[in-house]
Amino acid sequence: MNATYPDRRFQLWEFRVSHGALLIRSPKGPDTEKNIDLVFSGVEYLACPRMLRGLELVEAVSEDLQRLGAEFGDVVAPDDVFILLSAGARHLVIASSCRVSENLDDIFDSPLI
Repeated sequence: MNATYPDRRFQLWEFRVSHGALLIRSPKGPDTEKNIDLVFSGVEYLACPRMLRGLELVEAVSEDLQRLGAEFGDVVAPDDVFILLSAGARHLVIASSCRVSENLDDIFDSPLI
């Protein structure tokens, strides 16, 4: 899954520990009519700053998997690793799924369970 939003500012918006659900959102505003939401389910690991200026969702490469093996301590399936590329830095999320949604919802609405 690849998605590219170089001109948007994203924030770690909401995390629900009980369900391992994470929302990273670029809220709509005066210059943008839609929110862009990255909704992760089954989050096991997160290494990411609160603010991301520009974002590209890219696939993990072998170096990412090696880094996770060293930090997380287990072998992780590549399909469960999501890379958030922002300002040249690779931020890692281990989750069972991720979906990207562009929507007109109120910025206080939550897509999390």
